Amino acid sequence: MPTLQDSYLKNGLSLSEVQKRLLQFGLNEIATKKDYTILKIFIGQFTSFLVIVLAIAGAISIGISEYVDGIAIFAIIIINAIIGFIQEYKAENAVKALKKMVVQTVIVIRDGQEKKIPIEHLVPGDLVLLFEGDKVPADLEIIESSSLKVDESILTGESIPAHKSPNTKNQESKESKLFKGTIVVAGKTKSKVVATGGNTEFGKIVNLVSQQEKGKSPLSIQMDNLGKKLGIITLILVIILFIIGYIQKISVINIFMTSVALGVSAIPEGLPIIVTLTLAIGMQILAKKKAIVRKMNSIETLGATTVICSDKTGTLTLNEMTVKKLAVNFKEKNIAGIGYQWEEKFKTTSAEERKLLEICENCNNSFVDKTIIGDPTEIALKILTRKSDHLKKYESIDENVFTSERKMMSTLHKTGKTKEIFAKGAFEEIVKRCKYILINGKVKKITQNDKTKFNKIAESYANEALRVLGFAYKQYKETFNEKDLIFVGLIGMIDPPRKTVKSSIEIAHKAGIKVKIITGDNPLTAKAIGTKIGIKETKIITGEQIDKLSDKELLKAIYVTSIFARTTPQHKYRIVDMLKKAGEVVAVTGDGVNDAPALKHADVGIAMGIKGTEATKEVADIVLKDDNFTTIVNTVREGRRIYENIMSFIKYLLSVNFQDIVTVGFLTIMGYPLPLLSLQILWINIATDALPALALGTTEAREDIMEDNPHPKREKILNKFFWLILVTVIIKMIGNLLVYFYGLRIDETTGSNTALLSEPSHARTLTFTGIVIFELMFAFVCTGDKNFSFRKAFSNKKLWGAVLISLIMQIAVIYLPIMQKIFKTTALDFKEWSLVILTSMTAFAIPYITKLFQKIFKH
Repeated sequence: MPTLQDSYLKNGLSLSEVQKRLLQFGLNEIATKKDYTILKIFIGQFTSFLVIVLAIAGAISIGISEYVDGIAIFAIIIINAIIGFIQEYKAENAVKALKKMVVQTVIVIRDGQEKKIPIEHLVPGDLVLLFEGDKVPADLEIIESSSLKVDESILTGESIPAHKSPNTKNQESKESKLFKGTIVVAGKTKSKVVATGGNTEFGKIVNLVSQQEKGKSPLSIQMDNLGKKLGIITLILVIILFIIGYIQKISVINIFMTSVALGVSAIPEGLPIIVTLTLAIGMQILAKKKAIVRKMNSIETLGATTVICSDKTGTLTLNEMTVKKLAVNFKEKNIAGIGYQWEEKFKTTSAEERKLLEICENCNNSFVDKTIIGDPTEIALKILTRKSDHLKKYESIDENVFTSERKMMSTLHKTGKTKEIFAKGAFEEIVKRCKYILINGKVKKITQNDKTKFNKIAESYANEALRVLGFAYKQYKETFNEKDLIFVGLIGMIDPPRKTVKSSIEIAHKAGIKVKIITGDNPLTAKAIGTKIGIKETKIITGEQIDKLSDKELLKAIYVTSIFARTTPQHKYRIVDMLKKAGEVVAVTGDGVNDAPALKHADVGIAMGIKGTEATKEVADIVLKDDNFTTIVNTVREGRRIYENIMSFIKYLLSVNFQDIVTVGFLTIMGYPLPLLSLQILWINIATDALPALALGTTEAREDIMEDNPHPKREKILNKFFWLILVTVIIKMIGNLLVYFYGLRIDETTGSNTALLSEPSHARTLTFTGIVIFELMFAFVCTGDKNFSFRKAFSNKKLWGAVLISLIMQIAVIYLPIMQKIFKTTALDFKEWSLVILTSMTAFAIPYITKLFQKIFKH
C-alpha cells in the first residue's frame, strides 16, 4: 500500500502547502547590499576636483563682497549637480530594471505535474528536476540521480566536477547535497529543497557577491582617460591664460574666476555619465527587441563585430522538431502532422516499429502531457509515440547521459521480468556500436551491406534537411554498457529554418560581417539548411577534420568555410580562438553547458534564453529571449546606432569645449577686455552641453547603417575628430571676434566702459550669445557619425526640444532684468541678433570644410 512518503515523492507539494511555506520562509532570494543610494549619487556630484575648485571660487567671491557672483556660482553648482544626479540615477535604475529581466526558472513537481517556475518561488520541500547545464537554485538533498556531476568551484574553488548521488548510508554526507549557485555539468537528478534564500550555504557567504565591484565599460574607461588628458591640456592653457591676464594687469580675482570657469567649461566632466546613460537606454531598447544585455560593454563591441559564429538548431531554425519519416526493415514510413500536436494517428505494422517507439518514449527526459517541457528533439520523439497505437512506458533504472562528445544517450529499464538497455543518438554513432540488427522480428548479425542500406536512407533524409537519429537496444546482462547493441532503425525529423533568417544573413553580409554555422549536426543536414538560408557552401569541415589541422591550416580553412558540422564545444572554442587571434571581433551563440567556454572567450557571448542552460546564460553578455538569429542582427544594428550616437555627442562636446579658451586667450593676449565673464562661461556649460548631448544619444539609426563595415573596436577618439575640432575652433573663433569687435564699437559709441567688469556690455553679450547659438546649431551638425545631411540633422525631435529649452534659457538671461543683473548682459536688437545668427550658421559649413581639409592634407 502506497505511503504518504511515496505519494509525496510522486506528486510533490500541493499548491496550498506551497503558499503556506512561502509565507513561512519567504522568497528564495538573497538580500544584497545596495551598491548605490540616492544620497550617495547626489553627494557624488560634488566630489570632482573641478566642482571643488568652483566652490572655492564662489567662496572667494562672497569673501570679497561679490555676493551676486558668489551666490550665482553656487546656484550653478547645484543646477549642474541636479542634472548629473538625474542622469546617473536614470542610468542606475535602467541597469537595475534590466537585471530583473533575466529570470532563472526551474522545473518542479507540484500536485503531480511538472511545472516551470521562477526560482524565487521555490520553497523548502519542493521536488526539483535538474539536468545538464542547470544552475542549482537552492540547497537540495538528492533523492534520485543519474551520472550526476556538479561544478562546485564557486563554493570550494575546486575546478574538478564533484560526483553526486543519493545518501544510502543514512548519515550526513556532502555527496548527497547540492548547493545553491553550483552548476550541473553532467547527468540529471530529482532532489528535495532543504534551504532557500539566506539560509543556503551560498546565502551565508553572500559577501562574496555583495562586495563585487561594479565594472566600467571600456568606452567609459576610455572617456575617463580622455577626460584626464583634456584636463591636463586645459589646466596648462588656463595657467597660461592666468599669467597673461596678470601681466595685462587684469584684476587677479577676475582673471582667477574666469580661468576657473574656463577650466570647468572645457573639460567634459559629465561625459562618462552621459555615455553610461546612453548605453543604459540602449539596453532597454534592446530588451524590447528580445535581447537582454547583461554586460553593458557588449553594446559597444556589437558595433565592431566582424564574425558571428552561430548554432543551427533553434537559432537559425524554429527549434520545433517534428518527426517526418521513420525507417525500419529497410522500409520507410511518412509521418503526418507538424509541431507539438498528436491528433493525426498512425498504426504500427511491425515489431521493429514498436521497439523503435519504445526507445523513443523511454530513452527520453522530456515531459509531454498537459504541459510540454524538455529538449525539442526529445519532445518530438514523444509526440511520435502519442501519434501511434503503441505507447509503452517502462520503469527507469539508470542512464548514460547524452554529451556533445558521445553524441548519444542510453537508459536502463525494467521491461517486465527482464531489463533492457535503450539507446538513441547520431546515426553514425549508434550504428558503429551495433553488432546485431532487428529484421522481420528476428535478431541477426549486422552486415556491412545492412549498414550501407541504412546509410543511404540516412543520407537521403539529411539531403532533405532532416535531422537523423539512430535507435538501438539490447538485453541487460551484468553491466550497463553500450557495446554490441541491436540496431532497430532510424527516424528523420525536421526543424525548418526561420522565415526571417535568410534576409538577416544577407544584411549581415552587407554589413561586412561573416556568418559561420557551427553545429553538432550531420554535414548533409547542415548543408541543406545552409542552402535554404542563403549560405551556398560547397565545402564543409567536420570536427574530425578540424582535429587533424594545425592552427595555421585551420585558420586558412576558417576563412574559406562557413559551415562546420559534427563539432564539439572544444572545436567551437578553437575556431573562436583562431578568429580572435587573427584580429576578428567575434560574437558566438550557444546553449549547452559545454558552450560556456566559447561564449566567455568570445568578444560577445550570446546565450539562448529559451533552450539555453543557466550555465550558458551565466557567462553570456547577451541573452536572446526568442533564440532567433534575426534578433542577433537587429542587436548589431542597435549596437551600431548606440555607438554612432555616442561618437556624435563626443565630437560635439570636444569640438565646442575648446573654443571659449581660444577666444578668451587670444583677446587677453592682444590686450582687450575679457570677452566673457566667469558666470557667462559656466552658463554656456550648463545651457548648451548636457541637454543637446543627451538628445544626440537618441538619434535614430541611419537607413544604411548596416551597409557600413564594422568600426574598429578601440578607436582613437582625438585622432578620429582632430580635423573637425580644429576647423570648428577656427571657424567659431573668427565668428566670435566679429561679434566681439562689433559689440566693442557699439560700447565705445554709447560710452560704456568695457574695462570695468561690473558694467554690462554689448561686446560680452554678443560674444556670449553667439557662442550659445553657434553651439545649438552645431548640435544638429553632429547628428550621425558618417555623412552630414540636413534632412537627417533636423529629424531628431528630442534634439529640437533640447535646443528650444536652451534657447529660451539664453533669451531669459539676456532680457529678464534679474538675469541681466546676475550675468551682466544687455538686451540685443534685431540687427545684433541677425549678426549672431549669421555667424552661427557657419556651423553648417564645418562638415564640408573639414572634408576639404582632410582631402588637402591627405595628399
